[in-house]
Amino acid sequence: MSDPPEPPHGPPHDAPHDAQLLGIQFTLQDMSEINFAKVLNDIMHDHAFARPLQVQVIEPRPDRQGGFIDGQLTLAFFESDRERAAAAMQRLKTILLRYGAQVDHIRMPGEERLN
Repeated sequence: MSDPPEPPHGPPHDAPHDAQLLGIQFTLQDMSEINFAKVLNDIMHDHAFARPLQVQVIEPRPDRQGGFIDGQLTLAFFESDRERAAAAMQRLKTILLRYGAQVDHIRMPGEERLN
């Protein structure tokens, strides 16, 4: 009997079982739900974000006190995919700028701040 297929958001087949998942998080302050959906659509159709990279999402939404919770995108990757993640991060910055989101500072895990 064969193993069940891997879930779509699980680790890649070649990732070591003890590999630590790293991430670059973007908090999208004041981005509308419509623009956030457009960003997601662009990401989902762009090969720069293909496996083994993962995009984790928290959608912007109103909170219970009448305020607003900013959307977040996290580009998750394993150490062995750091170079691919850095390229995808640059692509994500371009997509975000297209929809008016300003990216001021980025820090890759284990490094000083990048721009």
